[in-house]
Amino acid sequence: MMRVLVTGHKGFIGSYVFDFLRSKFEDSLIEGVDFPDDIMDINFPNDDHYDVVIHLAAFAALRDSIENPNKFWENNVQKSQPIFDYCRENNVRLLYASSAGAHVWWMNPYSMTKKVNEVQAPPNSVGMRFFNVWAEENSREDMLYRMLVDNTAKYLTTHKRDWIHVHDVAEAICRLIPSTFTGPIDIGTGQETSVLDLAKALGRDSLPVKDVLNEPDSLCANTTELRNLGWHPTINILERIKEYEHT
Repeated sequence: MMRVLVTGHKGFIGSYVFDFLRSKFEDSLIEGVDFPDDIMDINFPNDDHYDVVIHLAAFAALRDSIENPNKFWENNVQKSQPIFDYCRENNVRLLYASSAGAHVWWMNPYSMTKKVNEVQAPPNSVGMRFFNVWAEENSREDMLYRMLVDNTAKYLTTHKRDWIHVHDVAEAICRLIPSTFTGPIDIGTGQETSVLDLAKALGRDSLPVKDVLNEPDSLCANTTELRNLGWHPTINILERIKEYEHT
């Protein structure tokens, strides 16, 4: 029986992945711990070690990191260290949340913390560089797709992003768990969609367009490594929006 620990299992990505793993690996023991209150108090087993740790607990609001970089350093870097140490000392396979921002780590404090995580990580680990993860329900209120749907967005940008559905993220994690892959890996679709096109599809294209500093103009995943594991994206954000228009 495989024993798996998921940190951040009450968060947006973590809650979906936690439930998905429980349905996918019915004969395994899937445990969860949330962030930040109890992650420093994890009682790691001394003998019956976890087979896999999936570390998804982190602060992820990029623009908040510019206003409060110390908070992001403490939560994303310092509070991750005991998890990385446990996995290193006991040769436990570790899959942890990195970010597409690690490709441009110098642009903002959040991306810097994710790049540091990749340096901290033990050898038997995978840094999952998540691109723009989205879902129709239960996403964070500060995520652009949610803000456009809820009509709370104040402005648009000319950025192009790689939007990956949380279901495809969970499928990617299921492929990575039994694989021998180590190191950073892009978790995205390999297709860019502009913020302006997304806003138009959702009927929010009348919002003003604003230049935003500390973020790249374009980010798109290289999905070669994931596809080599037999994974492929199944949900395109613009196509899914069109499907909802006809239901």
